[in-house]
Amino acid sequence: KVARERQGLHIAVLAASLKVPPRKLELLEANRYDELPDPTFVRSLAMSMCRALKIDAEPVLARLPQSAAMAVAPRGLD
Repeated sequence: KVARERQGLHIAVLAASLKVPPRKLELLEANRYDELPDPTFVRSLAMSMCRALKIDAEPVLARLPQSAAMAVAPRGLD
Protein backbone atom coordinates (compact mmCIF):
# COMPACT_ATOMS: atom_id res chain seq x y z
CA LYS A 1 0.00 0.00 0.00
CA VAL A 2 2.80 2.38 0.92
CA ALA A 3 4.57 1.85 -2.41
CA ARG A 4 1.34 2.35 -4.34
CA GLU A 5 0.51 5.54 -2.46
CA ARG A 6 4.06 6.88 -2.85
CA GLN A 7 3.67 6.53 -6.58
CA GLY A 8 0.33 8.32 -6.46
CA LEU A 9 -1.42 5.34 -8.02
CA HIS A 10 -5.10 4.94 -7.18
CA ILE A 11 -6.10 1.42 -6.19
CA ALA A 12 -8.72 1.26 -8.97
CA VAL A 13 -6.07 2.03 -11.59
CA LEU A 14 -3.75 -0.69 -10.28
CA ALA A 15 -6.65 -3.15 -10.09
CA ALA A 16 -7.62 -2.42 -13.69
CA SER A 17 -4.04 -2.93 -14.88
CA LEU A 18 -3.86 -6.26 -13.02
CA LYS A 19 -7.37 -7.23 -14.15
CA VAL A 20 -8.62 -7.93 -10.63
CA PRO A 21 -11.45 -6.33 -8.65
CA PRO A 22 -10.26 -3.38 -6.51
CA ARG A 23 -11.75 -5.14 -3.47
CA LYS A 24 -9.13 -7.90 -3.70
CA LEU A 25 -6.32 -5.33 -3.60
CA GLU A 26 -8.01 -3.59 -0.67
CA LEU A 27 -8.18 -6.88 1.24
CA LEU A 28 -4.53 -7.62 0.49
CA GLU A 29 -3.40 -4.15 1.57
CA ALA A 30 -5.45 -4.49 4.77
CA ASN A 31 -3.82 -7.86 5.60
CA ARG A 32 -7.23 -9.56 5.45
CA TYR A 33 -5.87 -12.66 3.76
CA ASP A 34 -8.59 -14.92 5.17
CA GLU A 35 -11.11 -13.12 2.91
CA LEU A 36 -9.11 -13.95 -0.22
CA PRO A 37 -9.29 -17.32 -2.00
CA ASP A 38 -6.14 -18.98 -0.59
CA PRO A 39 -2.49 -18.32 0.34
CA THR A 40 -1.28 -19.11 -3.18
CA PHE A 41 -3.61 -16.46 -4.60
CA VAL A 42 -2.49 -13.95 -1.95
CA ARG A 43 1.19 -14.46 -2.79
CA SER A 44 0.56 -14.37 -6.54
CA LEU A 45 -1.45 -11.15 -6.30
CA ALA A 46 1.22 -9.57 -4.10
CA MET A 47 3.92 -10.52 -6.62
CA SER A 48 1.87 -9.02 -9.44
CA MET A 49 1.39 -5.82 -7.48
CA CYS A 50 5.12 -5.58 -6.77
CA ARG A 51 5.96 -6.14 -10.42
CA ALA A 52 3.47 -3.44 -11.47
CA LEU A 53 4.90 -1.03 -8.88
CA LYS A 54 8.49 -1.99 -9.82
CA ILE A 55 9.47 -2.84 -6.24
CA ASP A 56 11.31 -5.82 -4.77
CA ALA A 57 8.79 -8.55 -3.95
CA GLU A 58 10.94 -10.45 -1.43
CA PRO A 59 10.25 -8.24 1.63
CA VAL A 60 6.53 -8.26 0.81
CA LEU A 61 6.36 -12.02 0.29
CA ALA A 62 8.21 -12.63 3.55
CA ARG A 63 5.29 -11.07 5.42
CA LEU A 64 2.58 -13.14 3.72
CA PRO A 65 1.13 -16.53 4.64
CA GLN A 66 2.78 -19.52 3.03
CA SER A 67 0.84 -21.81 0.73
CA ALA A 68 0.41 -25.41 1.83
CA ALA A 69 2.83 -26.53 -0.89
CA MET A 70 5.48 -24.08 0.31
CA ALA A 71 4.98 -24.89 3.98
CA VAL A 72 6.08 -28.49 3.48
CA ALA A 73 9.83 -28.54 3.22
CA PRO A 74 11.19 -31.11 0.78
CA ARG A 75 13.09 -33.91 2.46
CA GLY A 76 16.44 -35.13 1.28
CA LEU A 77 16.93 -38.68 0.18
CA ASP A 78 18.50 -40.79 2.91
